[in-house]
Amino acid sequence: MKLYVTAPSNNKKNLDVYAESRPELQSLIGSEYLSVEGITYHVSQVFAEKGQESAPASAVIGGAIGLVGGMPGVLIGGAIGALFGNEADKKEELKIQAFNRS
Repeated sequence: MKLYVTAPSNNKKNLDVYAESRPELQSLIGSEYLSVEGITYHVSQVFAEKGQESAPASAVIGGAIGLVGGMPGVLIGGAIGALFGNEADKKEELKIQAFNRS
């Protein structure tokens, strides 16, 4: 999950901070306001969206199983990697929804 604000030019500006909720974000930055590229935003203007963290881990798990097991391992590894990736995506989506509701 990554956090961002929308600049006046409608471009998303990603933040280099992670929080599970807006109150946690406010606590981390020590204020209800933050500055991004010289523009001040309120924590209510920060939103969460899907990051790219889960896909590589699932690919590594699937690939490792595939290397060990030959062709059957590739098929099984692909399926296991997809399952892990799907579960990670579901968890991340729940975190995103929770942050955006906070």
